[in-house]
Amino acid sequence: MNIKQINYFISVANHGSFSSAAREFGISVQAMSKAMTDLESEFGAVLFERTHQGISLTSLGEEFLQKATPVCTSFRELEEMGDTFGKEQSKLSLFLCAPSFCRNAKARADMAAFFDKCLEAETDVSIGTCEQGLETIRERRCDALITIGSFSHPDFDCFAIGTVPTGICMPKNHPLATQKEVTLKQLAPYRIIASKSFDHFNESIFVTYEKEGLYSEVVEPPYYDMPRQFYLKHGVCFMVNVAQLGEMLPRSVMVPIAAEDAKAIPICLITPKGAKSLAYQRLEHLLKQRV
Repeated sequence: MNIKQINYFISVANHGSFSSAAREFGISVQAMSKAMTDLESEFGAVLFERTHQGISLTSLGEEFLQKATPVCTSFRELEEMGDTFGKEQSKLSLFLCAPSFCRNAKARADMAAFFDKCLEAETDVSIGTCEQGLETIRERRCDALITIGSFSHPDFDCFAIGTVPTGICMPKNHPLATQKEVTLKQLAPYRIIASKSFDHFNESIFVTYEKEGLYSEVVEPPYYDMPRQFYLKHGVCFMVNVAQLGEMLPRSVMVPIAAEDAKAIPICLITPKGAKSLAYQRLEHLLKQRV
């Protein structure tokens, strides 16, 4: 006896016909009839009364139907559970906590493609402020946040997956734009632009350097005033220095921080404590093998 036979039996009982049940499952009447005959052979007794008027259940058939129906219902629930489990494993949603940059769409697509290939998963990577990211993960709309710099919070786990070099982003007409590298002392005459939305959420690049001490004035202008501070006032920003990302802001250059001041900043995955999705667990396992 198998679940297919039980499903066939319930269909025949409900339709009162081998032909109707056969149509439901897309098989021949002969195949349906044989399946029921084989089932009766296992019992050593008939389950159906076969007459010219149709098919009806014997008393044994009625008893078997009562027990078979919940079995099939439970089996369908198990199948649905398996489908759900598979879908959870095959979809991964990540949220990059970072300001928008020129080629962020391509960078996110490349990141998604990498995880798609390594995890055989359907990956989506969105971008936004750190507070938006926290709201998204608390509402279970993403599996993990990606942060530049560590994040310490009693409700979340922080898993460092590597480090990135840092640089100074400045407009192309900045007096230091042609330098091969720049020290923090050389930046002293120029304002460092920080963001209330990004630079105080975690141990960001800015926070890491600020703790060590900066020679420059720090400004945190409202969003609408940032272009003026950057392009007209020769303000500069701490950012990751990854050549593959290309130009970070329009008409800007990235000058590496000199080795004497340079710090490697961790890239981290942030997840709720005790609530890691199956897709994220697969991702973390993959990354631990590579780290």
